[in-house]
Amino acid sequence: MARHYAEMHLRRPDGSGRGELRHVRALVSRVFADRYNHDGAEHQHIWIDQVIALDGGNDHEGNVFVAIRITEGGIGEDIPFEDGMPVEMQGDWIPADEATPGEDDPGLPVLHFTHHPVGFVRYEGEEYE
Repeated sequence: MARHYAEMHLRRPDGSGRGELRHVRALVSRVFADRYNHDGAEHQHIWIDQVIALDGGNDHEGNVFVAIRITEGGIGEDIPFEDGMPVEMQGDWIPADEATPGEDDPGLPVLHFTHHPVGFVRYEGEEYE
């Protein structure tokens, strides 16, 4: 079941992504069961933890909220994530103090635009973009 959250503000008024491009490796720490509707596209939500920067940026020890676009230009399918499994991702990073909290995000940093042309997800030997 998809849920809709109004006023997520994950894009600038010109439609470009908000945040800094980041390439990271992490562990999946929580998988949410439902898809969510943001701006007319369904997204899969997870949290990642123990984030290691692969791009020269800073590592992050706590949870990070990840929104993965599935429909409307997204990766096209849910990824079969499991807690505790490693994942590699690239997308736009929004620090917690600049992100808008939501039902699955109590105020965490956010990684989004994890799909083409900005990012990708590598999980269990598969690449999703």
